[in-house]
This record gives sequence, structure tokens and C-alpha cells, in this order.
Amino acid sequence: MAEKANEAKTDFLSRMSHDIRTPMNVIVGMASVARFVLQSEVKGTANLQCDEKTGNYAKLLNCLEKIEMSSAFLLSLINDILDMSKIESGKMKIANREMNLKDAIRNIKVMIEAQAEERRQTFLVSVAPEVGEFYYCDSLRLNQVLLNLVGNAVRFTEKGGKVVITVAEKPGAVAGSANFEFCVEDTGIGMSQEFVKHIFEPFERENTTTLSGIAGTGLGMAITKNIVDMMNGAIEVKSKKGEGTKITVT
Repeated sequence: MAEKANEAKTDFLSRMSHDIRTPMNVIVGMASVARFVLQSEVKGTANLQCDEKTGNYAKLLNCLEKIEMSSAFLLSLINDILDMSKIESGKMKIANREMNLKDAIRNIKVMIEAQAEERRQTFLVSVAPEVGEFYYCDSLRLNQVLLNLVGNAVRFTEKGGKVVITVAEKPGAVAGSANFEFCVEDTGIGMSQEFVKHIFEPFERENTTTLSGIAGTGLGMAITKNIVDMMNGAIEVKSKKGEGTKITVT
């Protein structure tokens, strides 16, 4: 009965998430279009002496930006639930295709750099010289893992802090394979040793993060761990409260 109840829950979450994702994509898209049209209107009235009108435009733009931000967060929550449902039902698969690893790292740097600059953080990316370009790998899932880890590092590091990504190729790989080590280190708020023991459990969040108002679902690290396991890898977390966190994915 417990197994059937769990299967029913997983199936329900999966179906519900699929149904919610479609209108959420429409909301995100329409908000973006509305903001673009409104910005064009503001530019068109820039030379007019109409303070009240332009003031209302500014308020509307602010509202649309908040709608986009909240919608994007809700969409990421839905995607996390879908991924967790796939993992629990065994439907998530690894699809190895040729990818450019250096391009993937560059793309992550571009995506995260703006967030780090906004928080006045030092953001560094170091790729060892022995790392080549083309490999067979599931680039989508690798990006998902790295973006989650780096995104967390930026979110849980205070203004003026430091986030560093290092990528290196390690010896000892079997013939025809490569053994990589991705390390994400920050000078953020850190975690208690007790919480580190439970970090890969679904919906787990430390009290300090919920009290500080940092948004999150508690699913990101559980999904990350499952993807790393499916890619025959390992993940290690070292953290100290008030000093920062270092996560190493092999």
C-alpha cells in the first residue's frame, strides 16, 4: 500500500507539473513581450512633457519585471519536481553526445557572471591546460549539475565574497574515458556538519537559509546527486559555517 501510494504521488506530481508548465511558459513569454512593448512606448514618449504618464510606465515596468522574476522561479520549481519524478520513476536517462567542454564552461561563466557582478562578488573560472575540447557526454545534464552548484555558491555568498570554479582532468581513467574534477568553492555562509549529512535528501534546507529568505526548493542537490551517480561520478561536500563551502564533483 505504501509503495502504491508513493507511485501515485510521483505520477500525480509529474502530470500536475506538466500541466502547470505550459501556462507558466505562456506567462513568462507574455510578460517578456509586454515589457518589451512598454519599454518601446517609454522611449517614444521620452521627449514629451508628461511626467504622470512616464511615471505610470515606470511602475508597470517594475511590476512586469517582478512577474518575470517570480514566474522564472516558479518554472524552475516545476522543472525540479518533474526531474525528481523522472528520477523516482527511473525515466531519467543519460544521452551521451559529442560536446565541446570548453564552450560549456564558457557558457556557464557568461550566465553566472552577471549575478556575481550584481552582488559585487569576485567570480573566477580556471580550466587546467590538459583539458581538451571535444568529449562524449550528456551536456544538458552536466550543465544542470554545474549551474546548480555555481548558482548555489553565488546565492549563499554575501556581497563582496568570492566564488571560484576549477576544472581539471585527473589520471586513472579507463581506456576510452576521461576522468574530470569540477570544483566549486565559495566564501559564503557555509553549512553545519549535521546538515551536510542530509544535503542530498529531497526537500532538505538548513534553517539559516529559510530564515534568511533565500529562495529554494530543497530539490537541487538531490537531483544533482542522482545525475552525478548516473554519470558514474562522485560528489563530495566540505563546508564550515561562516567560512564557506567547497563541492567537488568527479
